[in-house]
Amino acid sequence: MNPATHKMLLRRVSEIGSLPAMPSILQSLGESLSANPSDANVDRIVELISYDKSLAAQCLRVANSAMFRRRNDVETVKGAVVALGLWKIRDIVYSCTLPTLLSSPKEGMAPTTFWRHALGTAMVTQHLAQKLAITSLEKFYLAGLLHDIGIVVNAMLFKNEFHMVLSKAAGTETPLCEVEQEMLGFTHCDSGRVLADTWKLPEEIAHTIEFHHVPTEEGAGIELACTVHLADLLCRLRGLGYGYYEARAFDLASEPAWQLLAASHPAALELDLARFTFELDEHAVHVEAMVDSIFGGAKVHA
Repeated sequence: MNPATHKMLLRRVSEIGSLPAMPSILQSLGESLSANPSDANVDRIVELISYDKSLAAQCLRVANSAMFRRRNDVETVKGAVVALGLWKIRDIVYSCTLPTLLSSPKEGMAPTTFWRHALGTAMVTQHLAQKLAITSLEKFYLAGLLHDIGIVVNAMLFKNEFHMVLSKAAGTETPLCEVEQEMLGFTHCDSGRVLADTWKLPEEIAHTIEFHHVPTEEGAGIELACTVHLADLLCRLRGLGYGYYEARAFDLASEPAWQLLAASHPAALELDLARFTFELDEHAVHVEAMVDSIFGGAKVHA
C-alpha cells in the first residue's frame, strides 16, 4: 500500500469514527488460546467461552460431530475443550465471534455470503497446508478466515461507494479487488491492513491480508500469503465466493503462488490437483453447516 492511500484511510477513519474493535471475548481468550498446551489455563478458557452461549454451543456441536465424536457424548464446555484441543477451539472462537462485525450492514455484502467465503477459505487454506506437509499449521486457518476483513472496513466506512463496487463487480463478473481499485483507488487488501494493524495482529497475518491477491517472494509470511491466495481463488471459483460468478480461467498448477510453494514443498509434486479441487465440494457442505450453526444458537452447560 502506498503512503498516500494509508494516510487517506486513516484520515477517513478519524473523520467517520473508529474501526471495528476486536470483539472483547477474543481479547480475553487470545493469550490463553495461544499458550503452549502445557501452560494453558483450561478452567479460565472454559469460563470465558461459557460467557457466550452461542460460542459454547458451537464448541459442543463440533465436539459431537462425526469428525470428532467420542464413544460418549460431550455434554460440557470443558469436555469440548479437552476433546478438541486448543487450536481447534481457537478456530471455533474466531469463526463464531468475528461474524458479529458484519451482522447487519445497510449496504454491501450479505453477512452469510461474506462469512461463507471467509470460513471456506479458512478451511481450504488449512487443508492445502496439510496436503503440502507444512508443519506449523496454527496460523493458516486464522489467516484464511481474516484475509478479506478489509471488506468489513469498506462496507462500514464507504457504504455507498462499496455498494456500487459490488454491483459493478457482479454485473461484469469481475474480481472484486479489480473493481475496488478502479472505483475507489484502493482495495479491501489496503483497508484490511489498516484494521490488522489496529488489532495488532501478527505481522505474517497482516502481510497476508494486505497481499493475498498479489503474493510475492518478498515480505513476512510468503508461504502463508501464497496458500491463502490459492484457497481464496479456489473458493471463489467453486461456489464459495462473493455471491456472483467470476469470469476467470484458473489452472492451479500454472499459478505463480503454487509454483512458489511447489519450489519449497516437495509434497506439492505428489498432489493430485484434479482430485484436490473436486474435494472442495465436501468443504462447501461443511462450510454451509457451520454458517447455519453460527447464525443460530442452542443451550449448553459449562
